[in-house]
Amino acid sequence: MRHLNRILLLCACTAVAQASVVVPNSLSGVEGGGNNNFPFDSTTSQRYQQVYAASQFGSGGLITQIAFRPDGPLGHAFSLTIGSIQIDLSTTLASPDGLSSTFANNVGLNDTMVFSGPLALSSFFTGPVGGPKAFDVIINLTTPFFYNPILGSLLLDVRNFSGTPSGLAGGFDSQFTSADSISSAYSDPLTNSVASTTASVTDTEGLVTEFGIVPEPGTIGLLAIGLLLVLLGVSLRRLRA
Repeated sequence: MRHLNRILLLCACTAVAQASVVVPNSLSGVEGGGNNNFPFDSTTSQRYQQVYAASQFGSGGLITQIAFRPDGPLGHAFSLTIGSIQIDLSTTLASPDGLSSTFANNVGLNDTMVFSGPLALSSFFTGPVGGPKAFDVIINLTTPFFYNPILGSLLLDVRNFSGTPSGLAGGFDSQFTSADSISSAYSDPLTNSVASTTASVTDTEGLVTEFGIVPEPGTIGLLAIGLLLVLLGVSLRRLRA
């Protein structure tokens, strides 16, 4: 019984193990063609939105973590703290290269604040010379977000209230290509603050991003979990007898 319980527990855990999805998928092991400090190394407050195509996420799941990597040619090891930031995720009908300059028009009905408060970011800048570097600029979400790609694209909405000293990060890896799976809209930190309702720029560029996702359990995984619960129930009844 103990041996069978262990097998089923292993199957259940495997069925719901966290997976990693890099968007754009094609850049998971390739350096992007751009470098961008926004929105995590902005000199002043800024609002920044980035959209990710639904086609990049497979069947989706529960997003628990987002991560970025330093730019290979221009980045470096760093450690910085953003004093006040808010990060939201939502499912949007907007598509890459199709974001509205009005921020509210891009936000989905299931808008969820997944992080709020001070945010410490750092990187050891490990990886091949020239990149791609490791996705070690990690943000663990305090509130996970369930994403179903069937319902639309994914919107990342960042409000950097405090800004950070410029140049600490040296830039994050990005991609500047039209008709790909990412694009952005943001307020210019030199002329518009985080409170701006409209974007100064709508851009085809976006940060290369890695998502930590717990996928929905498949049929086999659900059966394993069900059997495990039955066995645990049997075991508990025997202990009480």
